Amino acid sequence: MATKVNPRDYIPASVAPIRVDPPGTVTAMPSPNKMHHIHIYADQHYEEVVEFYCTLLNAEMVRERPNNVTFLTYDDFDHRIAIFKREGWSKRADKTLGVSHVAFAYDSLGELMHIYKTMKALGHTPHRALNHGNSTSFDYRDPDGNEVEIMMDNYAPLDNQAYKRHYQGTADFGSSADGDFDPEKMLALYEQGVPDSVLLDREEVKRLAAEGKL
Repeated sequence: MATKVNPRDYIPASVAPIRVDPPGTVTAMPSPNKMHHIHIYADQHYEEVVEFYCTLLNAEMVRERPNNVTFLTYDDFDHRIAIFKREGWSKRADKTLGVSHVAFAYDSLGELMHIYKTMKALGHTPHRALNHGNSTSFDYRDPDGNEVEIMMDNYAPLDNQAYKRHYQGTADFGSSADGDFDPEKMLALYEQGVPDSVLLDREEVKRLAAEGKL
């Protein structure tokens, strides 16, 4: 006979904040230490949306309240995505003001390529693939049409920041669309062994695209 679990056994013995700041020690407006989670509302496609994010982010369900809300995580945090069932709510219209998309960062082009192959096999392909210069991204839409970006930084953080601050968007940089590429051709070049130093370099991406190779 299975031992009955007492939910209260999972309450930690004491609170454990990252830091304790005594009164008067915080004297300037603080910045967040991380982007913690997002909430998504769904209705007819609720189950499909849950499955989409479980697959796309290699996430797991932490807790599911049937036909109410599902909490997902992809690391050691309690949740990163919360998907709520909202019966009868209207779908977000095109050209609506508000948050346009959420981006999730990865460590390597190999990870992005594996995600691309996995999602394609399930019928999900990005509507745009782009080298921004300081990053490389694949833009998807979930079953309800919400935009979600899978991306990686092409340089170290401070180099990326300097790139955006001083170069991206200048006349020398050109149009953002100059960095567009065909994800299927990117996959082929990656699997042929073309190095990341080429495939993540915006100037090389532009050259290969102009040659019809990317």
